Amino acid sequence: MAESFLYREGDLTGVSSSERNGHHSSKFDTLLRQKWDQAMKDGHFRYQLDKVETKIIPGKKKYVAQLNVKRATERRKPQEITIVNQKFDPKQFNFTKIKSEEVLFELEKEETNVLCNGETKKRRTLVIINVSPLEYGHILIVPDCDAFYPQILTQFAIKTGLECMLLSSHRGFKVGFNSLCAFASVNHLHLHAYYLEYDLFVENCPVTHIKGPLYELNAMPCPGFAFQLYKNTTEDLSRDIYKVTQYLSDHEIAHNMFLTYGESFDSQSPEPTVRVYLWPRKKFIGIKEEAAFNVAVVELGGHLPIKVEELYGGLTEDSINETIETAKLEDQEYQSIKDDVAQLFS
Repeated sequence: MAESFLYREGDLTGVSSSERNGHHSSKFDTLLRQKWDQAMKDGHFRYQLDKVETKIIPGKKKYVAQLNVKRATERRKPQEITIVNQKFDPKQFNFTKIKSEEVLFELEKEETNVLCNGETKKRRTLVIINVSPLEYGHILIVPDCDAFYPQILTQFAIKTGLECMLLSSHRGFKVGFNSLCAFASVNHLHLHAYYLEYDLFVENCPVTHIKGPLYELNAMPCPGFAFQLYKNTTEDLSRDIYKVTQYLSDHEIAHNMFLTYGESFDSQSPEPTVRVYLWPRKKFIGIKEEAAFNVAVVELGGHLPIKVEELYGGLTEDSINETIETAKLEDQEYQSIKDDVAQLFS
C-alpha cells in the first residue's frame, strides 16, 4: 500500500518573497524528490534523464529548449483520441493498471474526505511517476483515481493542482494539463507536474484585464486566458477556472492549462503568486508532419522539450513562434470564445 502524504489548509504556504529567487524544498518536495530519485535508481522509468541538453533561445521570450529525444521515441503509445469529450474506456490503459512501483504516494487532505451515507469516503489522489519524463521530478497527479473520470477537468482536479503548487516551496515547480485533442495521451483524468530550474517569460509577462478575475495573455504566439492566486482562495480560483474549462469542454474546444509561480498581475505585491494560463486551441487529431516539438501545455508556456535532434541546433525565436502559432485558433473563433467566456463572469 502506498505511503500517504496527509496535509491541511495550513500547509499551503507556497513560495515566500524571501525564496522567490531560490529553489527550496518543503516536506512535499522532499518526499516527492526522494521517492522519485529512488524510482529512477530502481529502473522504473523508460529511460534516464542523463542526456538532456538545455539552452535559452536568444530573444524577448527566452524560450527554454531541452533536447529530449527519448521522450518521443520511448514513451507509451498514445491512445486514439477523436473528441474532447471522449468517454472513459475501462478496457484502455488507465492509472489503476500501473505497477505498484510507479506510485510515489497518495495525496490526502483532511478536509476532502466526504460523508457518504453516514460514512467517511476517502478521495484517493495518486502521485505517480511519469515513466517517460520530460524533466526532473516529472510526476502525474491523478485526482479521484478510482472514480475513472475521463480527461476532463473537474473543480476538484483544478483545486488539487493549485494545492500542489502551494505544497511546494520550489520556485520552479510547475503543474499542467492537456485536454483530449490537445496532446493528452491517456483518457483518465490526470495533471502533470515537474521542476524546472530556468525562468520562463510567462512568469512575469504582462496580461490584460478582461473582467473580474479573468485576464488575457497576448504576449505569447497563442493567446489565452490568465488567472492568479492573489487575494483569493484555491476554492474561489478553482471555481473560476472551472467555469471556463467546463465551457470549453461543453463546446468541444481543445485546451491546455499551465500553473507556474510568478509576479502578481499588478506587480504591486513582493510576494510571488501562482499564475494560471488557459489556452483554447486547435484540435490535434492523429499524426501530423514532423516538427521540432509538439505544441502541448509546457510548450505553450515557453518550455520546449525537443524531440528531433537535427532541428535542435537551428532553433530561433521566430521558428519557435511559427510552430506554436500552429495551435492558434482563427481570430474570429477565438474572439467568439473570448466574448462567451467574459459573459461567465457577469
